[in-house]
Amino acid sequence: MSAVFMSSFPVFLEPVSRDLAWGRAVLPQIITVISLSAAVLMPLCGRLVDRIGVRIPVALGLILVASGMGLLSLIRSNGAVFWVAALLLGAGAALSGPPAFVGVVSSWFDKNRALALGCVLSIAPMCSQAVVAPLAQHLIATVGWRTSYQMLALVVSVVGAATALLFLRRNSAGGSEMPGPQPVDVTAGQALRTRTFWQLAIASALASGALIGFSVHVVSWLTGRSVAPAQAALVLSALFLSGVAGTFLSSYVADRSRSIRPIQIFYALPLAGLGLMAASNALPTMVLGAALVGLGMSAVTGLAPFLVTRYFGLGASAEIFGIVMAMSMASIGLAPLLIGLGFDRTGGYVLPLALTALAVAIATIAIGLLPRANAPARPAHDDHGLSIVAERVS
Repeated sequence: MSAVFMSSFPVFLEPVSRDLAWGRAVLPQIITVISLSAAVLMPLCGRLVDRIGVRIPVALGLILVASGMGLLSLIRSNGAVFWVAALLLGAGAALSGPPAFVGVVSSWFDKNRALALGCVLSIAPMCSQAVVAPLAQHLIATVGWRTSYQMLALVVSVVGAATALLFLRRNSAGGSEMPGPQPVDVTAGQALRTRTFWQLAIASALASGALIGFSVHVVSWLTGRSVAPAQAALVLSALFLSGVAGTFLSSYVADRSRSIRPIQIFYALPLAGLGLMAASNALPTMVLGAALVGLGMSAVTGLAPFLVTRYFGLGASAEIFGIVMAMSMASIGLAPLLIGLGFDRTGGYVLPLALTALAVAIATIAIGLLPRANAPARPAHDDHGLSIVAERVS
């Protein structure tokens, strides 16, 4: 439900801009505000989820998302209502977004935790995009964009909030058999003092920002190399479609390996993909390269919450992943802009894409330096034991 707004945004962009006589750069300002406000609030919202549970924060977040969409149906200009709606959407995304679900999903799944997290945090939003976009298009054509926003807001508030309140709950007995070097739950403060956290956070931010930024510019890059627009669109489709396969494949591997090396391979796949796409304009080669990029991109975004629970336990998983997610969102917000600025300054994509590959390479190295997951250890029961745990992770 938290993905409904973003799923429908491309469909609303043209009719809203046309009706209000806006350029195409006005309404997207909401995305910038949502990204920045959610990045700031996610660690705080994660701490709230860890302390009081998932039901109320997620329900409240979805009500805020619905309120923001409802306000958008009333806008006449990009004045106060416009910005309040954006802030409500950002706060709602922080409360009901991915960090809120890391702990609750992980508490129910040990053996197939990576797959469960991938289905909830990656596959479900993809399904939302597939369903909501054509539905929004039909509603706009039938009742107009203002009523469409109101109807979608009603679905989010009633269906989403009710589901959260009635069905979301953490399994208090779950999560104890997760293999990893961390035998007890770690607080966010303790995690921030470990090298493991920063390796994971920086790798996630660099790889996700670079690859998503690349996906924004890939069509422009290819058409600038005299690739037909239809072929460029096909390559982009291959990139996104391979993401579904990448989520299942990387989750399957992560659930069955205590070594970090197989996960590192998924981080490295986009490097091969970028090389193939740069080497040839032949359609099969470009599609194969895009598929490798998509496989790696989905693994980078899908495995981050799993790795948080592997190394730091479930006790503060929402807050810790909220910090990782905040860094990634900041990177995702900046990367497309930086690649575009690089193109404007140099007149081409050679240098921006070389720096993109460098960022992915650094992320791959950082992930490869994470410790191996050991057999589960017996929880420590004294203060000295916790200090030993923190030392082992670092």
